[in-house]
Amino acid sequence: MKQGPDFLTILRQHFLIFISAFYLALFSLAISMILLLEVYPPSQQQYGVYMMSCSAGIAIYLCMANLLIIRGRPWAVWLVVTAMVACMLVALGHWGRRAPDVMYSIGLILPLATLLTLNSKRYRAMLAAMVEVRGQRTAWRQRCRNRR
Repeated sequence: MKQGPDFLTILRQHFLIFISAFYLALFSLAISMILLLEVYPPSQQQYGVYMMSCSAGIAIYLCMANLLIIRGRPWAVWLVVTAMVACMLVALGHWGRRAPDVMYSIGLILPLATLLTLNSKRYRAMLAAMVEVRGQRTAWRQRCRNRR
């Protein structure tokens, strides 16, 4: 008998909210990167290098933060929240400089939508379930160690 839901059951129930928060955060970070490269353009030769290195950094940061969330670390949500606050500061701090106002509006709406998703009941229920699964894994490891 199982004492609680396992990881795959939780993932089936909460996958939509998790992936929507992930993609909203990814798109808002990408828009902020584009805004920064538009306001502070590098040389023509270095533009591709900057674009690829920023994209790789954004992807690694966001994937590691969400991996920690999946592993049951609720404090990792603050890593995503910090990135969204930085995105909003980029959009507000550079409003009206070189990019169209639509880009700044999108750069402000996407982080706000991400924060709204992170604060939803379903996302908080997913976090609680992931913490519960983490506790189950810890208990299972302790039982396995005690058998040796």
